[in-house]
Amino acid sequence: MAYLISKENIKVLLDALLAVKEVYAPKKDAEETVLFGKLAGSSEWHGDSLLTHTTAKDKVYLQSERFFNIKKDKDGVRIEEAEEPEEIVIFGCRPCDARGFDILNKLFNWNNYVDEYYTKRMEKTTIVSISCLKPESTCFCTSFAKGSPVDATGSDVLLTPLKNGSYLAETFTEKGKGLISNNSKLFAEAAEVDTKEKELFKTEAEAKIVKKIDLAAVKKLMEPAFESAYWDTVHLPCVKCGACTFVCPTCYCFDITEKAFDNINSERVRSWDTCMNELFTRMAGGVNPRTDTKKRFRQRFMHKFNYHVDNFKEELCTGCGRCIKACPVSIDVRKVIEGVK
Repeated sequence: MAYLISKENIKVLLDALLAVKEVYAPKKDAEETVLFGKLAGSSEWHGDSLLTHTTAKDKVYLQSERFFNIKKDKDGVRIEEAEEPEEIVIFGCRPCDARGFDILNKLFNWNNYVDEYYTKRMEKTTIVSISCLKPESTCFCTSFAKGSPVDATGSDVLLTPLKNGSYLAETFTEKGKGLISNNSKLFAEAAEVDTKEKELFKTEAEAKIVKKIDLAAVKKLMEPAFESAYWDTVHLPCVKCGACTFVCPTCYCFDITEKAFDNINSERVRSWDTCMNELFTRMAGGVNPRTDTKKRFRQRFMHKFNYHVDNFKEELCTGCGRCIKACPVSIDVRKVIEGVK
């Protein structure tokens, strides 16, 4: 069912949510930097930001997460589990970021391999996304089967701005329905004309994304191109900084370490890592199958547009374009995959 909420009531909704949960939304971190931050009040929400500099991924898949403490005493060794996660709301992310969570959900719940740390956090997370009217030149979400400036994949609630200043609110999960029912005074039932306006919004927004890639054709070329001379030169501008992976809504490489503080206390921690790091693939004994930049660069693109497609029938990318904007040497993921031969 679709509802309407006025722009004024959006801030009332945010304050109501803040009274009972932590809310993360686009928030100015510096004059020109907008990140997903914890709101203290609705006035901090930077709703005009099209795309934050980083994603909201780290609110569920933490950049550094302690799994448990290890303590040794006279009775032996005992494990102290981390505290249970609190309920949170991610508010105002874009459809490309919401779809990133959908991709990660499948990965961290793959067959019998369930990541309980990620899963617990996601179960307590409600995602409210907002459709994009003015995609950036680096956006290419429409190249993907589920990609669109109004796509609802991964969202509990999708808000679409209408010309009269209000928002069309659509729910897609029980969490989404609960959010609206708990704040029903702020919403009105939408009319048919409002849902039709969303279709016009969709057409207008998608027309602004001028770059569309034939990803099926790219997939067919990837495997045969593994030994292609193309990789000998296309990687050369890369400075191995890993910025592309850290701003990505779907990259998930991590490392697990055990930190010993003394002879009694230690902890096990998972931290983000990047496949562009030389040490990422180093194995016991010092063997490393990807010692040079070419191999690591190739692996990143093979993983996103070939191997992940084999396993999950979708690319490990949402077309948000952040990697293009974050790259200090202007490597464009679209040009790289279109040039595969």
